[in-house]
Amino acid sequence: MTSSTKTLPQGYAQTGEINLKKNKRLAIILNIVALFVAILSFITLISFALSVRPGLMDTSVNITVGGMAIVVVLMALLLTIHELIHGVLFWVFTRSRPVFALHLFYAYAGAPDWYIPIRQFMIIALSPLVIIGIVGMLIILLVPESWVLLIAIMVALNTGGSIGDLLVFTHLLRLSPASLANDTGDVMTFYEFQLTIDHS
Repeated sequence: MTSSTKTLPQGYAQTGEINLKKNKRLAIILNIVALFVAILSFITLISFALSVRPGLMDTSVNITVGGMAIVVVLMALLLTIHELIHGVLFWVFTRSRPVFALHLFYAYAGAPDWYIPIRQFMIIALSPLVIIGIVGMLIILLVPESWVLLIAIMVALNTGGSIGDLLVFTHLLRLSPASLANDTGDVMTFYEFQLTIDHS
């Protein structure tokens, strides 16, 4: 199977599922892990910034109410961009409009009517992490020094927020290359071709 389809091909059967809708415990655990990943990512990004821009050592940072408000706005924008990247890639592979939603512990984009080859789904899963990460690191090299901390926070939050995508990606790695994935947004179901032997 090399392209997305609305009909599950004959011979395929469900072999796995990641269900954030029912498994609230998993959603909470992912958020806790995301926090630690974001902190580690922030430390790494600041270390990177200091190594390529030594002048940052001399830059003082003043945190104000206005500054915090900007961070909140940018976080909302970042979340939107993250899910839009997923959504655009769903459209690229299905030519169908994706769905978007925001819940208490997570946001999502999905393509509920489609069965998508896992190689395509790997691209969909990892693209926000890779694109925002690379762009963020490039911006760190170019923006005024007073902006570097803010950019590092944004990229770190996106890295932490990608922990669910990484969970999906690691699950996909365990599937056979011909497998398919269906993503309703908060439920991901995986299908593999089941070879049946006729003994008649």
